[in-house]
Amino acid sequence: MPPRVYLIRHGQGYHQLEPTSQNQYLPDPALTKEGIARCKYFAQHFPESANVELICASPLQRTIQTAEYTFAERLERIAPIVLLPYAQEATDLPSDTGSDRAVIEERFGEFVDAELVEEGWNSNTGIYAPTPEALKERAARLRDWLRARPEKEVVVVGHGNFWHYLTGEVDENGKQTSKFFSSSWLWS
Repeated sequence: MPPRVYLIRHGQGYHQLEPTSQNQYLPDPALTKEGIARCKYFAQHFPESANVELICASPLQRTIQTAEYTFAERLERIAPIVLLPYAQEATDLPSDTGSDRAVIEERFGEFVDAELVEEGWNSNTGIYAPTPEALKERAARLRDWLRARPEKEVVVVGHGNFWHYLTGEVDENGKQTSKFFSSSWLWS
């Protein structure tokens, strides 16, 4: 039986501060102080009854930090955070383009398992291109990966735009068809 999956959008990153027209060009931005505070708040309100056995994140700095701050106590028991390149954001802006694997491993060390972070994951080409076709394919691959997991409950920290692809809430042109994971959801 596939696991129950909790999809969590990252906390506020520096790219989301005004002027966003400029800050979206920050490469792989970190969480703001407000973003960290909201992660800690969310940690207090995440269901205690959830028996999370695996914590995953997109390999961008803000998602890894969100997993780290939100699930600090659980990570003591079930570390490391498994990094999922298929869960990266849906644009090729610098703020949505991750760092190289070596940089991630240096920055986060033993907190992360970067085994799935392949060369070219941050190239914005091929399966990682910001096109509706590539995004739908990437979402399908991530669903298959999650479906095959043996754990009963899995957390994935990622990005609002990509969650629409993962949940099938986009039309053939990649236009959002629901507001379930709207930009005002939890973290904005």
